[in-house]
Amino acid sequence: MNSSGLKFTEESDPSMDIEQYDIILVDDSPEVAELTRLALGSRKLADKLTWFADAELAEEFFFQGEYAKRRDLHPYLILLDLNLPLMSGHDFLKIIKSNAATSHIPVVMFSSSDDPRDINQSYELGANGYVVKSTDPKEFMGTVVDTGIYWRNRNRPAREESAGGVNTAPA
Repeated sequence: MNSSGLKFTEESDPSMDIEQYDIILVDDSPEVAELTRLALGSRKLADKLTWFADAELAEEFFFQGEYAKRRDLHPYLILLDLNLPLMSGHDFLKIIKSNAATSHIPVVMFSSSDDPRDINQSYELGANGYVVKSTDPKEFMGTVVDTGIYWRNRNRPAREESAGGVNTAPA
């Protein structure tokens, strides 16, 4: 926990205890991770931002260990960089969207690329949004805040029906 009240975790152990993860950031830049943490913390848009510096660690987190067994407490958003080392953002997006356990989690591509081919391919693979990162830190943080406000406060995620009515946790 830091002075903004936002828990910031750099994940390296995919078998962590089951708990809520509000936003998952998959981006290889520590600077992007820090600016994202500051922007979300400034508006209290996430109690917990979890950062993975590559898609392989994020894949392990979602599909191995304790997280893979959960039926609720899914993040309300994955911010996913396109250009990552080893596995690309598009490849990770395919994995997330092709798995029934994670396909409902909103994924917003979070890239410096504004190439229409990258944007179109992202949507074809199931991205729920595409946001271009600014190189200006102030504009970057504003974009993160706008994205967080929409996905945290405005968007209504799919819900699983339970025997006693509607389950309030995303499926």
